Amino acid sequence: MSIKPTKKVKKPTLHPNKTTLWSYFMQAIEPSSPDLNAAFPEYHPMWVIQSQRKTVSAVQFRLMREHLLKMTRKQCAAYLRVTIRIVQGWEIGKDAVPFMAFEILRLVSESENFKLSSKSWQGWFIDTNGRLVSPDRGSLSFSSDELSFIRETHQVKAMYQTENNQLRKEIAPLRAEIAELKAADKHYGLLNELKAIETRLAELSSMVVPNKVVHISNKSTTTESLLEARAA
Repeated sequence: MSIKPTKKVKKPTLHPNKTTLWSYFMQAIEPSSPDLNAAFPEYHPMWVIQSQRKTVSAVQFRLMREHLLKMTRKQCAAYLRVTIRIVQGWEIGKDAVPFMAFEILRLVSESENFKLSSKSWQGWFIDTNGRLVSPDRGSLSFSSDELSFIRETHQVKAMYQTENNQLRKEIAPLRAEIAELKAADKHYGLLNELKAIETRLAELSSMVVPNKVVHISNKSTTTESLLEARAA
């Protein structure tokens, strides 16, 4: 009876694989947590990688609160459901900053909701369908494609506006020249009337039949005979 060799069970490596390490390297993040490496052998999800972007410290906590989130200690304490004294103790180094409190601020600072928290975007939000909803016009909302189209529309508008301004610059001297000609001709209205009369005369002349025209000489034959007789 032959004994089959037992297969060696491959133990999971307690460090990220090459692909994950490449992701860490490209984002300038150091996979420094042994506990995470043990809990997530080889492959690290992106949210795990991002959780190691910042080192938990009193300085980093205060920087996130003041400069990224622009929160007062009172606001931060109310959001984390702790007292102001506790937040103060974390920031002055009296007590260690809990990872959960630190991670909550980091996640908030990188969230879409925070990025839409500018006063100029008051009331705007992204719904469950991924559409940006306006608070000012009822059910008006935009998809990413529609927003891109709006941008192109504004670009086309700007192009036509530039062309229109250029044409206006070219027309302006012509308008000025016409205005000068009108101002120089004091009888501009009279000339228009004379042109109208000339046109009417041309129409009347075209209606005359040449065969019916009677030619009148300066002196008739009878008048000439009488003058000759008196002279004799």
